[in-house]
Amino acid sequence: MKRGFKKLSLSILTLGLASAGFIGVTTSDTYALVDTPWGPDRTTFTWADPAPYATFNSITDNPQLGDERNFVRVREVKDGEKFGDEVSLEAGKTYEVYIYYHNNADAHDVGKTAIGIADGAAMKSSFPAVVKAGEKATVTGTIFASDTNPLEVWDGAYMTTSQDIYLRYIPGTATIHNGGALNGQPIGADYLFGDGALLGYNKFSGLLPGCNEYAGYVTYQLFADAPGFNISKSVVGDNYKVKAGDVITFKVRYDNTGTMDQENVVILDTLPDSLEYVAGSAILYNNNFPDGKPVNDDIVTEHGMNIGNYAGGNGWAEVTYNVIVKDSVNCGDMFKNAVTVSTDDGNKNAEVELTVDDGNCVIPEKTCATNPEMEGCQELPNTGPVEIIMATVIIIGIGGGGYYLYRANKTLKTVENAVSGKDASKDSSQKSDDMV
Repeated sequence: MKRGFKKLSLSILTLGLASAGFIGVTTSDTYALVDTPWGPDRTTFTWADPAPYATFNSITDNPQLGDERNFVRVREVKDGEKFGDEVSLEAGKTYEVYIYYHNNADAHDVGKTAIGIADGAAMKSSFPAVVKAGEKATVTGTIFASDTNPLEVWDGAYMTTSQDIYLRYIPGTATIHNGGALNGQPIGADYLFGDGALLGYNKFSGLLPGCNEYAGYVTYQLFADAPGFNISKSVVGDNYKVKAGDVITFKVRYDNTGTMDQENVVILDTLPDSLEYVAGSAILYNNNFPDGKPVNDDIVTEHGMNIGNYAGGNGWAEVTYNVIVKDSVNCGDMFKNAVTVSTDDGNKNAEVELTVDDGNCVIPEKTCATNPEMEGCQELPNTGPVEIIMATVIIIGIGGGGYYLYRANKTLKTVENAVSGKDASKDSSQKSDDMV
């Protein structure tokens, strides 16, 4: 850079920082201004001709960064992944936000004078707590001071997802990177995500002279959380044919498949009239009680059984309990038994279907008369001979040529004549009656 701007050999200011544990934007990965929420519109400068006053991130041809107005980037944390202007979030993965700052005041003329030093220089950032499926959310960075022109600048990067994602800041990851004594030091997250955290070179003084020597960036990491769970219901022994008086054992399985803990999971079984719960038969198995422990009978009460809290990814539970098939059932009866598992992240249902069969009764075959809802049992619209023949004329005429059309018309004539003859006969009979 001309006019006394000291060009650093330190790689930490290039976004290619290997010593900090990641590889970012290198000199061949400079960025132009993109359609992200940046601002305000301001006077811009170049690397060769910097600003005559204190201003942040207004150089358009930074050899390492490109257009400095595009100063917020994001990436997934993994080997070789580079920062960019947009990232697609997936549950269970970690993401890193990068925010660059640079006082563009000319180091030779005003960079270390009152005109060129940014006083009260600070940075703040925000990220969405929840990113909804299909939404384009924004993580932002704002850099400001008491004497810069403009007083603050801001930029953002986009986050998208195909499922609802909850973003969590990973404590202790907010870090400042520069060429001074503050390099690698933690920066207060309460300030960074609040009113602003002071910047600096050797200490958090809020004073930043002009020149890339005093430039730097802040990074922090976010974890992508998402809830998820599966449930199932089954009969122990897989015997779904029952008879009056049978005692059967139901098993309900819950698995926390998401990355988030779920608290106060509740199971509720709605028994049909054909089944009666056996009091004191419920046993709960889970991470803490793999061998099971007896629990209360709330599973069949109005509010259900609270089975506790379960960790994301490996929390699981099973509840077994007994029911008796009542004497009121009849051979061939079929009934369903549903269970609902409720969490703060939604509810899911599962059910089993039981058939009453003592081995001797004959279960009648399902017919349209007994099961009109079966596929193919819906009544077709009534049609008379004329409608049928007209349909035949249309279908055959399209596919079969004039001969078939002629035959169909002849048949139609015959039917019409027959109908006309009957009408004539009825008229004649009516006249005869009138004459008597």
